[in-house]
Amino acid sequence: MVLQEGGDRMPVKKRSDHEVESFEQRLEEYRRKLTLKTDVGFRVAGRLCSGPELEQLMNLLADVITGRKTGPFHDVQTQKDLITVTGAKSVEPDLFGNDEEDGIWCAEVQNESIEAGRIEVERAHLVLNGLPGGKPYSCLKKSHMIWMTDAIHIPGTGRPLFPDGQPVVRLETVDSATGRRFPDRTEVILFNLRYKGNSKRGDLAHDFRETDPKKMKNPLLRELMQRVKYTEKGEMEMCELTRQIFQDGKTEGLQEGEIRSSRKTAEQLLQMGIGSLQQIAKATRLSLSEVQKLQAKLNT
Repeated sequence: MVLQEGGDRMPVKKRSDHEVESFEQRLEEYRRKLTLKTDVGFRVAGRLCSGPELEQLMNLLADVITGRKTGPFHDVQTQKDLITVTGAKSVEPDLFGNDEEDGIWCAEVQNESIEAGRIEVERAHLVLNGLPGGKPYSCLKKSHMIWMTDAIHIPGTGRPLFPDGQPVVRLETVDSATGRRFPDRTEVILFNLRYKGNSKRGDLAHDFRETDPKKMKNPLLRELMQRVKYTEKGEMEMCELTRQIFQDGKTEGLQEGEIRSSRKTAEQLLQMGIGSLQQIAKATRLSLSEVQKLQAKLNT
């Protein structure tokens, strides 16, 4: 029994044995298919790490993916909420930490696809976090952003993200006229989780795709995935994180629905010729530029 408002009691519906068994079966099937290349799998693995294990995990990913010696790392965290500009959507990398030269590193999984603009937004957040308050721009810390993904296309285009199935793509600032590369304090590396080469990178991609911890090649990743799949704490973290992701998606869906409704209202007002563009923007809470775009669309 639970209390209603005012102190009255109302019955709580008890799940039947069949419903409980069905839920447990679905949970077991979900856990069986879970891999590190999913948001839930990688984030839960991070939550189950000790501090030294998080540093070891960051070191492993950075060394293999960059192809050079990195670290050692310190103050590695999971889901750190980065400094952002007012009103901007928050960014929480799966892993975030510093190297011995105080450089900033983040690593995260982006499976299946990368939303257009996401790379630029996270890069901007890293820049904000790398500039000490009150210091000149020349004090901007070096930062390194690693994205592990099985996305096929460049965000917003149909062009291949990893030409010829190569394991790594590095994003650099290049003069398109001369091909000159400009120094950049933010290193952005995309790692291909579909890669199957016979190398350390191939082994890492294999482990992120593997559903059976016993078949994983790296001992640290094997141990973390065993905790995710076969421990009570792993199950609790998995269920809680899945609930959070669902709730966040539900909230974003409601916000998207409100925006679509506002656009539809603005279009109707424009078609009826009611109000100025500024008045319509104020009434629908859309930006003036967005109302102008809707007007231009209707005029074509």
